Amino acid sequence: MKRFFYLPLFLLPGLAFGAGGFDHGTPAGRGNLDIDITINPENYFEDGQTYLVWGYGITDRLDFHGYVSHEAIGTDQVYAGLMYNFYSNDWLDLSTAVGLRERESKTDLFAPQLLYTFKLPHRFDIGGSIVYVYNLDDSFERGTTYDIFLRIPLPKSWLPSFMKDAKFAIGAFRNVSGNTNPTYSIDMKF
Repeated sequence: MKRFFYLPLFLLPGLAFGAGGFDHGTPAGRGNLDIDITINPENYFEDGQTYLVWGYGITDRLDFHGYVSHEAIGTDQVYAGLMYNFYSNDWLDLSTAVGLRERESKTDLFAPQLLYTFKLPHRFDIGGSIVYVYNLDDSFERGTTYDIFLRIPLPKSWLPSFMKDAKFAIGAFRNVSGNTNPTYSIDMKF
């Protein structure tokens, strides 16, 4: 059954045109690594991106997080920052974050950020973020981005033994220009 875990990576290229890579309010937890992957095969979708998003638990509430991405138009970007989980209970995680993004030789500040996860029964959850983006080089507001997603847990029997958890996420992302794109990712915890 574990081979079926990898199947979505190859069967979902039709969803790959969105800007994937989700951030959410649940920290990775001390010593854990969360990785979210979105693939735009061979830059097929012109508005698409290939993403790798990470969160590493420095403590149970503080993560080093970030992403690298390659846009179909050829632009690469990298973001790195710190996320702090300030509220957590059985059904909700809320976090804030601050970080810097490098894109097209420009540096953007991502702050303030509100990241959220609504925990649903049976390991399902709804999450996303609201992020204010400010260009530091030219001193102007880029605007606010929004994303929301539903994460669907993959059966534990499908997972390789080195993986703690995995979910398939599908959602929507609205960038600072106001364009909204569908998104997906495979979210893994190690």
